[in-house]
Amino acid sequence: MQTVSTSALNISPLRAVRVERGMTLRHTAQCSGIDPGYLSKVERGQKQLSIDSLYRLAVVLELGELADLLKPYLHSRDAA
Repeated sequence: MQTVSTSALNISPLRAVRVERGMTLRHTAQCSGIDPGYLSKVERGQKQLSIDSLYRLAVVLELGELADLLKPYLHSRDAA
């Protein structure tokens, strides 16, 4: 039976994708237009993103399906 480390269970899905892509928090934040401190809090579950910010983050992290799902709900016309 395969075991999973406790630290792996505590990592947020967002951080897991970012790390899997080899991106630093600072670079991801810069590319998506989100403050690095705020993104850190989002990853720790202390803050939430707007739909527009989540869309930009999905694009940066190459999460196409999520970006496609969010697109109809965007407030900005830039993503259209």
